[in-house]
Amino acid sequence: MKTRKHNLNAIALGVALAMGSMSALAEPPPVTNPAAAGAAAIVRAELASDKPTFNSNEQVGLCLIESVVSMLAARTNDFGCDTARYDLQVATTSPTAAVAELDGGVDVGGTTLEGRLFPTRDIGTKCKVDDARGLNLLKRLELVNYNGAHGWSKTNEIFNSDALIKIRDRQTGSINKYREVDIKDFFKQVISGRSWEFDWGLEDIKKFRAATTTGPEFFYPVQKWGELSWYRHENGGEGGLWVTKYQVIPRSAVGCTIRVESYDVNNGSGEFYVGADVIVGRQSLLETAN
Repeated sequence: MKTRKHNLNAIALGVALAMGSMSALAEPPPVTNPAAAGAAAIVRAELASDKPTFNSNEQVGLCLIESVVSMLAARTNDFGCDTARYDLQVATTSPTAAVAELDGGVDVGGTTLEGRLFPTRDIGTKCKVDDARGLNLLKRLELVNYNGAHGWSKTNEIFNSDALIKIRDRQTGSINKYREVDIKDFFKQVISGRSWEFDWGLEDIKKFRAATTTGPEFFYPVQKWGELSWYRHENGGEGGLWVTKYQVIPRSAVGCTIRVESYDVNNGSGEFYVGADVIVGRQSLLETAN
């Protein structure tokens, strides 16, 4: 009986210690997380807004635009953030297919990406993006391959991208391999009688390293980018689309931005078209936030 009593005492002590540990874990952290206010503002903005109302033309068109800015983000990793301007034309060729031409497109000094939507399933829609056959160039650098498998959630509130990107180094002829992954949260607000679709998101650019005696082959994270976008439906007025992607890591590259500034937007009669300038360069983060 003494043994049993000791066991019960041990169990009671264990429960007391566990409850004490749980109580300690339940205590609030001792300091405020510096990112808490911004995170709370983002959550409040999304929850106070409506779900996006993208049709399939917009889904595939916006998918291509995100592919373009992510491809240019990967380019900056090895080739810098020198000021550059590209002309971008994105147009649907059917309700579920579209083409993006950067600086005139394939075989004329630019790049062409082709996108298509797969049939919508019960939980979302896949968007596949590939480079067109021929010589694709990004300001004299050859885009060897773009292979993107992106997706929209069922309600269009989540967009994620996952792409493999290969760019040839013009000095060595070797191919640099990147992987790009991001998540974008879309939400809708009607402001002054106009329908706006907003988003914010984070992106990770990884670079491939072959296996050596010091480690396995792997895509290692090398860049972190934030992103904001604004899409204004026509609704009887001028449409518009603006994207700002800003680099956060590495810290020495802070200020590198990629901006899309539309000069022509049309989404009528089953067509989605965007004509825009894409500008790469350095800009204050405070400027990009407005």
